[in-house]
Amino acid sequence: MEPEEYEEMFSHLNLPKEVKLWPGVYIKDVSKFIESHLLTLKGAGSQRQKELHAVRLDRLIELIQNNQQEDLKF
Repeated sequence: MEPEEYEEMFSHLNLPKEVKLWPGVYIKDVSKFIESHLLTLKGAGSQRQKELHAVRLDRLIELIQNNQQEDLKF
């Protein structure tokens, strides 16, 4: 996904303040996490760094979407 696509996606999600990305990997400020990762994707890093940041953003989107779907269940 391109950085602009991530921005669009996150603009439509209800962002938590904190999230457990993986076991042992906690994000304490989701907004700052997204901002810093988007900066890297926009050009401030190597291709490998961009790939790793994209994986983390994809995981965050997955967790948020799954959590929001769970909230909709009765």
